[in-house]
Amino acid sequence: MNNEQIEELFFKGFAAMDMAPAKETIDQFVFYLQEVMRWNEKTNLTGHKTEEEVVGNLFMDSLACTGVFSPDTACSILDIGTGAGFPGIPMGIVSPRQDIILLEPNLKKVAFLHHIIGSLGLKNIRVEPCRIEEFSKKAEYHEKFDWVFMKALRFDVGLAYVTPILSESGKCVFCRAEPLPPDLVPKGFSVVNELSYELPFGLGKRLLSIVGPA
Repeated sequence: MNNEQIEELFFKGFAAMDMAPAKETIDQFVFYLQEVMRWNEKTNLTGHKTEEEVVGNLFMDSLACTGVFSPDTACSILDIGTGAGFPGIPMGIVSPRQDIILLEPNLKKVAFLHHIIGSLGLKNIRVEPCRIEEFSKKAEYHEKFDWVFMKALRFDVGLAYVTPILSESGKCVFCRAEPLPPDLVPKGFSVVNELSYELPFGLGKRLLSIVGPA
């Protein structure tokens, strides 16, 4: 796809999500997508192979995550197992007031994340190259995060380590294809809410399961 075709793809995607981005935001997303596709040829960033799949399943799915918080209110966000930066980087681009940490242990993906953050000048996003098991032990992050997002990590694995790092009112958000069975939620947590939405380009329905300490 050329630049104009990619721009049109993003405009359609944003419209489907009821969002009206500035041209600068579209330009940032176009660059980001092109770099994902370029790096994916040598580094396994994502299993999605076409621009439409990446825009719908990764970019737009990430933007849906911004529906859980107010863009006008600054908050602290952790994106566990971010991979190529989803949902953290798209959220940080459209919500620059949010302080976002991307957690990713794969060093090749970490290199990609630093490249994108630096190229786009994203001052509100940084990377921690480690696993949640190690990260949750760091005292400087205890009781810090208002929102913890998990797109690729199993919810039971993630919830086993988040208690120390959640703020007093902190909650976890899981990007899912189906509702989270309450009986599978670990003891000490409960499902607070579930927000459903539909991805563009006929990619189907998704939902955000919001879980907090019981």
